[in-house]
Amino acid sequence: MKVLSLILKIIETGIVCIWGVAVGIFFPVCIMASGAEIVPADIAARTDIMVIWLVTSIIGYLLPAALIFGKHYRTAACLSVLGLVGVLVVNGMFDDLYRYTEESTGPDGLYLPLIFATLLVIFILAVEERANIAKLFETKQAEKEKKAPSIFGDDAK
Repeated sequence: MKVLSLILKIIETGIVCIWGVAVGIFFPVCIMASGAEIVPADIAARTDIMVIWLVTSIIGYLLPAALIFGKHYRTAACLSVLGLVGVLVVNGMFDDLYRYTEESTGPDGLYLPLIFATLLVIFILAVEERANIAKLFETKQAEKEKKAPSIFGDDAK
């Protein structure tokens, strides 16, 4: 399982390096800095989308990747789920922006792959915390099999 965990962490690092840093941080910063020179004016005018995209990439994907290497898997999974919500918000904002444009829906391919990073972080959490998850199931099973109290109030042995 340690090998599986290591492989998942390497894949997570690759996804976060490509889509979290290169696309999630550098693209919004370049678009906000350069404006209409590199993208259509309608995208450049919407700095709110770029700021949300930037914050989502940092809080939702960069920090969880760092927390995974610090062995804070639960916190990383929570932040990654917040990142998923942020990605869906950004997707909705771009869909709204491109509502009347048939040939494009915006840069979906740039931020939507981060959904896979969220799923990967949750899978890493399950692999790393498998002992705790097993204990939780054992505790629940023991509670189910526990003798029910008698309605007669006697302690029959």
